[in-house]
Amino acid sequence: MKKKITIILTCVGGRLIFDIIKALRDADDYDLNIIGVDLDKDAHGRLLCDNFFLVPPAEKDPKKWIDEILKIADKEDVDLIIPLSDGESIEISKNLRFFDKKKIKTSANNLNFIKLISDKYLMMNFLKENKVNSGLFSKVENINDVKALLEKYNYPKKKFVLKPRYGRGSRGVLICDNSRPFFETLLEDRFCGSGSFEQIEKKLTSLDYKLENYLMMPFYKNIICDIDCLSKDGKLVDIAIRERQLKNPLMPTSTGHKIKMDNDIKEYVKSLCEIFKINGPSDFDIVKDDIGQPILLDAGSRFSGSVGGSFTAGKNMLSQLIRVLLELPLKNTKIRDGCVLRPYITMAEIPQKNEKDFL
Repeated sequence: MKKKITIILTCVGGRLIFDIIKALRDADDYDLNIIGVDLDKDAHGRLLCDNFFLVPPAEKDPKKWIDEILKIADKEDVDLIIPLSDGESIEISKNLRFFDKKKIKTSANNLNFIKLISDKYLMMNFLKENKVNSGLFSKVENINDVKALLEKYNYPKKKFVLKPRYGRGSRGVLICDNSRPFFETLLEDRFCGSGSFEQIEKKLTSLDYKLENYLMMPFYKNIICDIDCLSKDGKLVDIAIRERQLKNPLMPTSTGHKIKMDNDIKEYVKSLCEIFKINGPSDFDIVKDDIGQPILLDAGSRFSGSVGGSFTAGKNMLSQLIRVLLELPLKNTKIRDGCVLRPYITMAEIPQKNEKDFL
């Protein structure tokens, strides 16, 4: 007989939520009741859930968000909660005692790991201290700090990147490329772009934009991989490695992937799980340097929004997560290496009780 499980799934308005819910339901060893929550009453993922609740934004009103989640958990007799956003993951990690008291398991990682990865300089320095390849990186606070490091980064022969120590989604990321005669904005809805150092300095001056709390790194020309990773007590449990196939290197949403189960990256991820003591899901952005050694660029304490792509290629990381959390036997699945993935609009079956929603 299948084990009946009720979960709270947050942020169900995500662009690729269909893939995530399809993967969660694709199991023959448990029966899932999904309680979706989102700050948007029109979140399109609500149609796919068995029940839906509107919640306040976790980052703006964390106490109210936690209170609402706990109320929903009581009402629906919830077994576990899976947050799909960084802000929600952080708040759950800060308040694990409340969930433990109610015997609700969560996929939220330990708070120390979350604090480290929320500051890219601290994250890279932590790798360096633990003798895990971090490449060249420098903390900069203003344009003069950058000028003093140009020779060290072999500019103008080589490109380099300036990015905020805090924040997500390519905001404030600048690629210094001497071959560009003018500054090019790479995304219309946020400040990020590429140009020569002189053009970038000029742009920063015109905007009165200060480079406070910034990180300077080489520009790595090799492919970047998104890694869906599941760990328990610092030991790698399962992994899917997806090569990014983006129209734009700073694109905040996926335009496609290709499965690339690179053994060097897998071994590197094992070392990350161990030093960070990861206990749950994580999302790593990893590139290879000029001599082919993996380097961590960014990390998240949850699966990426495009984790459903790994499911499409044969590796269901989401159902494996539920098995780890509820101590069910893991499934031995095989991902299709080389599988090429693209996001599509699709037609989906929904629970009958949701038939009149949005009509």
